[in-house]
Amino acid sequence: MSKAAKKFWLLWDKIGGLLILVVVVIIYAVLYPKIIAPEQLTTTLMRSAITGIAAAGMTFAICSGGFDLSIGSIVSLVSCIIASLITKGMNTWLALLVALVVAAGCGLINGLLITILKIPAFVATLATQLSFAGAAYVYSGSKAVQITSKYNKDLKILSTGKIFGVFPTPIIALLLVFVLAYILYKYTSFGTKVRAIGSNELAARTTGIKVNKIVVLVYVATAVSAGLAGILNTARLSTGDNTLGNGFELDAITAVILGGTSLSGGKGNIWGTLIGAVLVTFVKMGLNMLGVGEAFQKLAVSAVLIFALSINGIKLIMQKEGK
Repeated sequence: MSKAAKKFWLLWDKIGGLLILVVVVIIYAVLYPKIIAPEQLTTTLMRSAITGIAAAGMTFAICSGGFDLSIGSIVSLVSCIIASLITKGMNTWLALLVALVVAAGCGLINGLLITILKIPAFVATLATQLSFAGAAYVYSGSKAVQITSKYNKDLKILSTGKIFGVFPTPIIALLLVFVLAYILYKYTSFGTKVRAIGSNELAARTTGIKVNKIVVLVYVATAVSAGLAGILNTARLSTGDNTLGNGFELDAITAVILGGTSLSGGKGNIWGTLIGAVLVTFVKMGLNMLGVGEAFQKLAVSAVLIFALSINGIKLIMQKEGK
């Protein structure tokens, strides 16, 4: 591969997602100018918090050379648990803590299946996706639970509250999660080990890295981030529903790939993931404002994912041919 090509792909990995976002914003602005109104952009960022927080955890899973298809089901399960516990009189913050503990338990199961039983991450998390979805279905009795105003006062703080009366809570939560994720990825031994495992697991083992421990922690962190996303989504809708997270993993994975994280592992882009999450949310919200149905919104997100995968594939082909 020529030096010019290497520079192009390096630049694309850093700002490719941002360039796509700019193009999409311009297109929407031409079609429907109200989409770029300040209040609408704020709403987009608030909605991006749900996808973005889950995608932050997914970045570590993909960077480690793995995958997690179960996060949508974890979102659904968390939603059902929160709604059920709160409407039964449990303190809201305690209910949220219980839900996060359950989410962490789901991540632990994923991690153990992958490390102890040596099941490929794709297969393991596909199986637990079905298992966690089934658990949410059974727990909720297949019925959505509405959290009425009698119970959701504290929960609403997470969806419509403002810090210091100015900054929306979801946006602050999103930024805090990404700052933490960036610090973990860039400046801690945990992040270094995750990248080493994703680059070459065998080499990581020979250097003394406790691969199994790190991988389990990665999937626990991914599940907890999905749990946090589930909390925000439940707060936004004031509803616990066993279908709330259906297809959610597609949005998170798309955001990570658009952000420049390598599917082959070993290289992540935390801030790129944030941009990818905003892009995915903006695409869906823009289509919704244009009157496009949910089915076509999913098709649009799928098309964006295919585009990102195609770009990644072209890059890999050029790299191999350049050797």
